Amino acid sequence: MASPDTEVDLDALRRNLKPGFTYRSALALVFASLVIMPVQLYLLLVSGANIAAAAVYITVILFTEISILTGSPMTKQEIYIVYMLAGLAASNPVFIAFVQRKYLVTSPFSWSFIDPYTKKPLPEVIPSWYVPPYNAPSTAIRSFFHPDWALPMALSTFQYGVLFIIAEIALAMMMAQYAIEVERLPFPLANVDAQMVITLTERPKERMTVFAISAFITGIYALLLYGVPILMFGIYGIPMQLIPFPWLDLTTGYFGIEKIMPGAAYGIATDALAWAIGFILPLDLLACQFISSIAVWVFGSWLALTVFGSSFPEWVQEWKRGMSLQLVVQRATLRVWVYPQVGVTLALAILTIALRYKNILNAFRMMMRPPPTLRRSGYFSFTKLLLMYLGATTLSVVVFHIIVPDFPVWIAAIFSIGGSLLLALANTRTLGEAGVTLPPMLPTFLWYGTVLAVGYPKVDALLFTPLIAGTSSPTWVQNIKTAYLTETRPLDFFKAYIVAVVLYHIFSIIYVSFMWAIAPIPSSVYPATTIYWPIQVINQGMFLTRQITSRTDLIFSSMGLFIVLGVASHFL
Repeated sequence: MASPDTEVDLDALRRNLKPGFTYRSALALVFASLVIMPVQLYLLLVSGANIAAAAVYITVILFTEISILTGSPMTKQEIYIVYMLAGLAASNPVFIAFVQRKYLVTSPFSWSFIDPYTKKPLPEVIPSWYVPPYNAPSTAIRSFFHPDWALPMALSTFQYGVLFIIAEIALAMMMAQYAIEVERLPFPLANVDAQMVITLTERPKERMTVFAISAFITGIYALLLYGVPILMFGIYGIPMQLIPFPWLDLTTGYFGIEKIMPGAAYGIATDALAWAIGFILPLDLLACQFISSIAVWVFGSWLALTVFGSSFPEWVQEWKRGMSLQLVVQRATLRVWVYPQVGVTLALAILTIALRYKNILNAFRMMMRPPPTLRRSGYFSFTKLLLMYLGATTLSVVVFHIIVPDFPVWIAAIFSIGGSLLLALANTRTLGEAGVTLPPMLPTFLWYGTVLAVGYPKVDALLFTPLIAGTSSPTWVQNIKTAYLTETRPLDFFKAYIVAVVLYHIFSIIYVSFMWAIAPIPSSVYPATTIYWPIQVINQGMFLTRQITSRTDLIFSSMGLFIVLGVASHFL
């Protein structure tokens, strides 16, 4: 059994690697997509709830119990595959995004936005390769099985499905050899996942007792937190919360911090998982996260509204007393913090390269001449990884140039080929050291700022982008660390991942089509869509019509400040 300590003998673990992707683990992934996905989709449309975590434990426990009853218990490696990928297979009804695109061109909210370049309503300038036009024949029917949908679906699946996965696999294998083999980053959450897999496999009495009690308590808590609101709102249309979620809002109200610090955002998370992670991470790291969170969302947002209001006029204009925590965070992110986050990300990547360049070079040397023990992990050769990464990103730029011919192709190439690598480096380091990743929307905001900075006026470059990888691969690096700790061949994770992607694409189009055929989306049949989808359309409309301005000054100033702080902390 692997130790939960951060220092592990990787060479010893590699000598015992076994396959985890078998017919039984594959069958579990089929079950997750076939049986749990429709439940996930319905809850998403009715209440906005996500049951990915529940899907994992339902699938793992069900299949481990069945295997025990049949006299052939699942191996630790098989359970690893199911534990890592059942949630992905069950909770990704990706084709609902195309219904949201259709809503973008038919929503009355979209018609209120005017494209500043053509002076036409926004739905009239949305290209047909993104979504069938508002007056297309397919608008009269609620079905994907129409020729109008062929190009939008094929284009997105190829660019953000096939090419994305190829590039991310290449980055994951390269980053794993850098972060795990050379830097020996701890990846604190990998140890937690490994111990959970080992517990479900070996079932020691002490651990299973703790697991059962914890599962019972959190199950009751989750029922009160999520179950009651979902049932009351879904069945009776009555909004009811016994416990506020996803947080206790202390921004507004009687005890609201806005009374003394207008613009500040403050709340306490009520999801048990948010608290559980706090018991895993080191105390000094938690202290840094707490201090930085208070500094940004309480003091930073307050100062941006009051003292530095002239630098953030949109934030001053939009903030109103009584705004909820969710709304304050949303607007403050768009108006104040999005571009400093981009700057910090770039600074982190630059610091990683500048201060760790020797380790990066050692990792590349090791990839070019891997030792015999490393070959047992099943990593592809460096040449193959480089061809995969450069081929996927370059081809994505070519596709982008064909679809958006007027945008400078060299900018798209730098962004996709260079930016993806920098993002992967920064994300892998934060996940490996702190157990968290950078905000997933950062690449989108960085691209948006780039489009505005170069003065490109059309909406097409905002609707279709070159491949921006480096968002999933850091998590896959963590999963490789977990694979080592559970003595599983890392390559089996990638095989199973591809199968899970194929499964959720197949079942997603079936179940989304079925739900869409039952009733329009959004509609009162699916209450959550009537609440959240208009908000999404309004936010997207603001981006597409350039109402969110680009702030390169904030990007470079925050990048410079973070580099100075990083260098100082390194040498002090």
